[in-house]
Amino acid sequence: MNHDFRRAYPYALLAIGLTVPFCSAWGLYGQTHSLLWILIAVACGLEFFPLQLPGGRQWSTSVFCYVWAADQFGFWAASTTILFSVIAAFLRSVDGKLTGAHLRRLLISLGTHQLALVPAYATLRHALFLPYLIRSALAAVLFELARLTALACFHGSMRRLGAVFGALRGLHPAALIIPASLASLLSAHEADWAVTLPTAALFLSFLWLSRAHARLADECESARQTYRVIAENSADLVLIAAPSGEITFASPGFLASAGLSRESLVGRSVFDLVAPEDFARFDELFTPAGADGQEHDVALEIDDVRVNVALRLTLIRSGTHSPSYILQARDLAPRLRREASRLRDERLEAVGQLAASIAHEFRNPLTTVMGFVQLFRSQFDELAPGAYEAIWGELERMKDVTDSLMVLARPEAVKPIPCDLAEMARAAIGACEPLALERGVPVDLGPLPPAQVLGHPGQLRQMMVHLLRNAIEAAAETRGRVVLWVTSTEAEAIVHIQDTGPGIPDSVLEHLGEPLYHTKEKGTGLGLMVVHRIVQQHGGQIHIRRTEAPIGTAVEVRLPISRR
Repeated sequence: MNHDFRRAYPYALLAIGLTVPFCSAWGLYGQTHSLLWILIAVACGLEFFPLQLPGGRQWSTSVFCYVWAADQFGFWAASTTILFSVIAAFLRSVDGKLTGAHLRRLLISLGTHQLALVPAYATLRHALFLPYLIRSALAAVLFELARLTALACFHGSMRRLGAVFGALRGLHPAALIIPASLASLLSAHEADWAVTLPTAALFLSFLWLSRAHARLADECESARQTYRVIAENSADLVLIAAPSGEITFASPGFLASAGLSRESLVGRSVFDLVAPEDFARFDELFTPAGADGQEHDVALEIDDVRVNVALRLTLIRSGTHSPSYILQARDLAPRLRREASRLRDERLEAVGQLAASIAHEFRNPLTTVMGFVQLFRSQFDELAPGAYEAIWGELERMKDVTDSLMVLARPEAVKPIPCDLAEMARAAIGACEPLALERGVPVDLGPLPPAQVLGHPGQLRQMMVHLLRNAIEAAAETRGRVVLWVTSTEAEAIVHIQDTGPGIPDSVLEHLGEPLYHTKEKGTGLGLMVVHRIVQQHGGQIHIRRTEAPIGTAVEVRLPISRR
């Protein structure tokens, strides 16, 4: 659009808008027919009850009052009707104090209406060969086309012309036929009120129905948007599929982390997402009888991603439209992890009860034996040099096993006290230093900032000693090293132990901490059981993973920070 035209056009509209009051004054000076004032009142009233069109658009049927005034009383009378109805619409839309911008908008609106009146008036005067019903409807359409085109030019974007044709496409034929019929009846020389009044009532009913329809449409659209937001932000996989199986809507949910998007799912068949072993079962569920809204455990395979889900199918019937299916799939992995954790805790509890009874019966005789061995230490050295050290070492190992069994039992009613994990880490290093020197494994200390937790100092030290021993023994296999450090957040204190040993295979990782599970030739499986039990008693979490750069194992123990 030409730059000069764009600059001059708003001023032209303002000038045309200023002519409307003068045209109205001239029209009122020439004639003051009472019917004109009734027509003006009707036009002003219709501005408060516009027709509601699809897409949230509104259309005022007062345009037929302009057309009827132009046909019955001339161009000036139509300008008068426009002036009063535009002022009524303006006052309805103004909120707050009037400003210069409001007045400018009023004059622009008057200018576009006055411009649009020209082709409408010309149609009324020169298309007399057409029946008045068609002529008035055609004049109303031309009026709206010209007005909306004038507004599009004012905004400086010809793309707004698309909105013009969109508004006209959304206009129901009845919105033209009923008021045009009413105007045709009223313009007759001898109006048949037996027909005119029912037509007017029909027109008012149409206005009321359009408002009710618009309200229902808004509520439906609001509900649709609400449900869409819920579906798109749900952690579950949500699909809507046609009876043929084609997916028409998708919210990837938990599969978004695997790189799946809505676009990659829409258009595909739901049958392509089901694992082969569950295909026949899903085929029975994807029927009106099978879609019972109950959860069914199904395996899905989507682009090399396999997940076990709890699938719920619901059949949706919507009037005359074909039915559709809503599929809601919830990832079973969290539930399976919770069940595995519960089973492990139950096994630990059972083993703990057994361990308590065994350790109690075993501990008293062991204490007696250790006392007599110390008493006869000199005789052992005379009879067999080195025998005492060998016997005492085995007794110490038996004592460690007994202590581990006692930890697996129910915790004693000991009040937890604030403990500094950094001090516990230093104590554990000191206890494991002989083993590290014997195996030739360097143990490096990283940052050890103060990290206060509530717990039992002896158990926390035992936990770190167990983990350090495992790390040293693993690092000794590859002549590696061990690093220990402590970090903290606002909520947690974290102990990190990392070794550069051979690493733990994935098949072994999932079984670590299970009762009596071990991979060492002389192991008992009690060490990590004890660690898990201590961490559980302190309300923490333990994470063990294999590292690749460098190869080895990393352990993280997370314990809640003490708030005292």
